Amino acid sequence: MYHTHYHLKSHPFSEHAPAPSLWVDDRMQEGLARLNHLGEHGTLGLVTGPSGVGKSALLKRFLHELSRQQYETVYCHLTHLNTTGLLKTIISQLGEQPRRGKERLFAQILERAARTEGTLLLIVDEAQLLDGDALTDLRLLVSSAIDIAPPLKILLVGQETLRATLRQSQHQALLNRIHVQYRLKPLSKEQTGRYLDVQMKQAGAPEDVFDSSVKGLIHDFTGGLPRAINHLATACLLQATARNVQRIDETVFQQASAELQLG
Repeated sequence: MYHTHYHLKSHPFSEHAPAPSLWVDDRMQEGLARLNHLGEHGTLGLVTGPSGVGKSALLKRFLHELSRQQYETVYCHLTHLNTTGLLKTIISQLGEQPRRGKERLFAQILERAARTEGTLLLIVDEAQLLDGDALTDLRLLVSSAIDIAPPLKILLVGQETLRATLRQSQHQALLNRIHVQYRLKPLSKEQTGRYLDVQMKQAGAPEDVFDSSVKGLIHDFTGGLPRAINHLATACLLQATARNVQRIDETVFQQASAELQLG
C-alpha cells in the first residue's frame, strides 16, 4: 500500500532486514568491536539492553561478519528451560543426540567443542530468563583451570535485569569471568532522525519524508528504541498513504501515534 504511494523498492522499517542492510550507528560499531574482541581473545561475554533496543540486530550483524572457517556458532534462546533441558537443546543444535545424565551432557558439549575446527561460540539469548543452576552450569563449561585455551566461548545476551542477577553473591564466580561486556543504549534524538532518513533513502524514497519536528516527536514517543521507532514510522507511512499526502507532519504523527496507544 504505502510502497506504491512512496515508490519504495523495499520495506524501510522491517523487523527482518538482511544483515548487510542493517543500519550501523556508533552504538553498533562499539558493540561489534567488543564482540570481535571476545571472538579473538575472550571466553565469556555479556551484552545487555532494554527490549527492542537492537540486541538482535547487533547479533545478526556480528554473525554475518564472523568467519565461517574460524567459528562454529550455536544460537539458543529457549532459556526458560531448566538446566538439563538447556544443555540438551544446545547439543541438539550441534547435530547430536543428547546423552542421558547431566554429567554426560557436560562431557558431550566439551567433546563436541574440542572436535570443532576453529572455535565453538555459544550464544545464549534472553539470558535474563536463565535460572541460577543454568548460569552455574554455563560458567562450568568455560572454567577449566587446566586447559590453556577453553574449548568454547559463551556470549550471554539479555535485558538489564541480567546484570542485577549476575551481581548477586552466588554468581560472583561467573561475573568475574566475563571478559567483554557491553550495554546497548537507545538511540539519541539525533540518531533517531538520521535513522529515519537513512532507512527511507535505502528503501528508495526520493527525498526526506518525515518533518524535522516529527523526528523529534517519534524519538520522544518511543524513547529511542529502534523496534518501537520501526512500528511508529510504519504507522505514520500508512496514515500518510490513507490521507494521500507525501509529507509526514505533526497531524499525521498524532493520528498514527494514537493508533499505537493501548486502552
